Amino acid sequence: MKKFITLIALVFSFLSLSAQSEADIWELAKSDLKMEYKAIIIETLMFSDAEAEAFWPIFNTFMDDKNALLDDRMKLLKDYSENFDTLDDAKIDELVSRSITNSAERIKIRKAYYKKLKKVLPTRKAGKLYQIDNQVSVLLDFQIISQIPVIE
Repeated sequence: MKKFITLIALVFSFLSLSAQSEADIWELAKSDLKMEYKAIIIETLMFSDAEAEAFWPIFNTFMDDKNALLDDRMKLLKDYSENFDTLDDAKIDELVSRSITNSAERIKIRKAYYKKLKKVLPTRKAGKLYQIDNQVSVLLDFQIISQIPVIE
């Protein structure tokens, strides 16, 4: 759990840097998140050579899909912050709808990922990876949510 908290803190420390463009910082944060995530998986699970060979391509595709959704989420948060002082009912509806769609897509991707993992790994390992992903996602969500002001 400590490693997860460190991982999330590291991602958000990148976001506070001002020497580079916002896009560059975001790409660095995502890259570091993926590397740290891989380290957690390697430390937690002892893959056989065959399991590792089957797992890592699935993981890489999964992270690409997750990063695309995370990019959409960051665009949503940026839109929210840029319009916060002038939010009207129509904009609130749009933002909530986009957020719900993003959340639904996240669940859909995680479900598909778990299904693919069960084909190449023992169910126990696939379940453990699902738990790890859930824990990292919850911590990341908490960090993001804690920075968002509530609609007034």
